[in-house]
Amino acid sequence: MKWRASLGITILLLALFMVWSILSPAEAPLSETPVESQEPQGNWEEPVVQAVAKAGPATVRIDTTREIIVDQFFFQQLQEQRGIGSGVIYRADGYILTNHHVVAEAEDIVVELADGRRFPGTVVGGDSLTDLAVVKVEVDGLPVASFADSNELRVGQVAIAIGNPLGQANTVTTGVVSAVDRDLLVDPRDNRYLEGMIQTDAAINPGNSGGPLINQSGEVIGVTTAIIEQAEGIGFAIPSTTARNIGDQIISHGRPLRLGVLGGSLTPALAKSLREQANLELAVDRGAFLTRVLPGTPAAQAGLVQGDVVTAVDGQEIAGMRELQDAVQKAGFGGSLRLTFYRGSTKDQTEVQL
Repeated sequence: MKWRASLGITILLLALFMVWSILSPAEAPLSETPVESQEPQGNWEEPVVQAVAKAGPATVRIDTTREIIVDQFFFQQLQEQRGIGSGVIYRADGYILTNHHVVAEAEDIVVELADGRRFPGTVVGGDSLTDLAVVKVEVDGLPVASFADSNELRVGQVAIAIGNPLGQANTVTTGVVSAVDRDLLVDPRDNRYLEGMIQTDAAINPGNSGGPLINQSGEVIGVTTAIIEQAEGIGFAIPSTTARNIGDQIISHGRPLRLGVLGGSLTPALAKSLREQANLELAVDRGAFLTRVLPGTPAAQAGLVQGDVVTAVDGQEIAGMRELQDAVQKAGFGGSLRLTFYRGSTKDQTEVQL
């Protein structure tokens, strides 16, 4: 009897096990279990990301070394000074746009590309009046930045700065175009301005100088150059159209096309102030007022001097300095201009060979 009871229990357990096997859910094979990727998934479709991906490879770091004179108690000695700036590749055969102040008087220049390669650089030429310079490295096939027409800029559009602020390589900051056509006084003694500048609130710090300011399409709209130290969120860039023109002139002729004068636009209010406060004799209220004539320039060779007021170019009246500069650029290298000017109360003319 006992063996019959044991057999019945065994059959019952087997039956229960078979029912459980049929009704329980089957486990999925390990090979079919979906596994999520552990790699970070960035949003590559964001406009800023795409813009930086386009312009980043054409942005470079520029390391400079120069010797400066340092006072040491009762004598002077030379001391090595290192500097860091940025630049933007302008041509595939090694021409790079940067700021004049980044490479001025540098004895040694090293350009580091975005891929880490480093090359010695030489200064092709520079222009302190626009704070632009061209550096050449002996390598071909470089990635080249696209340049937009800065005349089409609108206040409020996105502005992206790429550079090496404080030595931090390939740093990107964003903001907007805060204003256009700003004139920035950089040398009060000589009344020297950087004219027609782009103002932006994209963070710009030492080391950004010479790097590109780009739009959302990854096109260069300006070359960053200056900040106002006492203010936050105010930086400036040289418009891309100006940068291209000066860059082309330096590459082709080793120098920019210049009349060789500093000054500003004379207005009735300014003329009245100069007569009353500086006791200057002015026969006109409008024109290009010359505060300095640089030696060895076309203006100096034509006999222009400080205090002259240019009122017409080739018989066409001008309202100020901007029209005079435009006429010079239009005439081009080797061109000539007939300038009408006033020296005190005396009206005169001179021929300028550019």
